[in-house]
Amino acid sequence: MDQPDHVSELGKLDPDRVAVVLVDFQNDFCRPSRAGEDPKQTRANAGAARRANDFAGQAARQGLRVVYSQQILDLAELTARQRRWVEHSQLCLAGSSGAGLFIEPVAGSRVVRKYRFDLWQSQEFAQALSDWDIEGLIIGGVELICCVLYAVLGAEERGYSYVVPRDLVSGMHSSERIANRAVRDYLRAVHPTVERAADLLRLWRGRDAT
Repeated sequence: MDQPDHVSELGKLDPDRVAVVLVDFQNDFCRPSRAGEDPKQTRANAGAARRANDFAGQAARQGLRVVYSQQILDLAELTARQRRWVEHSQLCLAGSSGAGLFIEPVAGSRVVRKYRFDLWQSQEFAQALSDWDIEGLIIGGVELICCVLYAVLGAEERGYSYVVPRDLVSGMHSSERIANRAVRDYLRAVHPTVERAADLLRLWRGRDAT
């Protein structure tokens, strides 16, 4: 069965109906969280975060929307079944510096919170897409093996035109290199991807930003 050409479909949309969605580029994922921790654990994520934010700034100047998500650990927002897996975690703890964004949001963007891996369960995210009448998504972020994957699968499930720039997604832990590589291969084989996010800007170049 032929696969839809999501990139071409994105280019048919007005830029203000396309959102750059940057998933969980937060301090706990993009900088060493403990003294003496190997910075190589987070270096790839930090690089992806900086590239993504640079792209987001360029995209916003062409009229595209930008959304940043934050993973927040708040036990009050979780079911008892969910809490038992994270009750001793300090990762992205509500109110902590680690939960803060590693990058400065671009002007006019929105920051939305989520309390588990799946961005599509965030009412704030759903509201942002509804308010802006979004039909297309450019998805970047961390972590590849969970939150990025949920964002991509949710976009497909809900019928959005979407694409994943491979230079804007990353995974942190060296112990998960095999899993990260597997997800990259899966995205490349099954979902619409491009090597470089910057190439997407050509889709709207020359069109009036709104």
